[in-house]
Amino acid sequence: MDITTEAVRLGLDLAQVRAEIASTNIARANLPGATLQQADFADALGALGAAARGDAGAGARLQAISQASLRGQVEQSGAADAASLDDQVAELSTQGLAYRALTDGLSRHFALMQLAISGK
Repeated sequence: MDITTEAVRLGLDLAQVRAEIASTNIARANLPGATLQQADFADALGALGAAARGDAGAGARLQAISQASLRGQVEQSGAADAASLDDQVAELSTQGLAYRALTDGLSRHFALMQLAISGK
C-alpha cells in the first residue's frame, strides 16, 4: 500500500461525498419543509492529518475509511433556506475544484512512479 495513493483516494472520496451532499441540498432547496444534509468527517480528516505527520498506523486508518462509511455519516439538519442555497452552490464548486486538483496530483504521482520504474 502506498500511503500517498491512499491519502489521495480518501481525499477524492471526501470531495465526492461533499459534492453529493451539496447537490442534494441544492435539489431540495425549493421543497416545502426540506432539510439540509450535512456530515462531520472529523475521523477522515484526522486520518489524513496522521498520514501527513507520518504517524505509525496512518495507512491502516486511511484504508479503513471507505466511501460507504463516509456516506453513512450524512445526517439531516436544519431547514433549507435561500442563504444556505448560495453556500451549497459555493460548496459544490469548491469540491469540484478539489476533486480536479487531487486527480491532477495523483496523475503526477503515477507519472513519477512510472519514471522510477522505467529508470529514466
